[in-house]
Amino acid sequence: MKSIEVRLFSSLRKYCPNLGNGEALIITMEDEAKLGSLFDELKIPKEKITVILVNGKHEEESYLLRNGDRIAILPIISGG
Repeated sequence: MKSIEVRLFSSLRKYCPNLGNGEALIITMEDEAKLGSLFDELKIPKEKITVILVNGKHEEESYLLRNGDRIAILPIISGG
């Protein structure tokens, strides 16, 4: 098992409404878990996500999560 830190931004915070502003969610995942499985765990639709940073770097859903990873998930932002 591995422990990762997740921060949700803007409209994605509704998927974890009990978190305080700026607070991280600590999640325990299986050893072979990939980044894409984290979205399933959090029940965040993939089409709502535009930017995924792991330890400050862009990563794809196929990234194999590591113990201690810090993940930031940002939503689609629209405007005019």
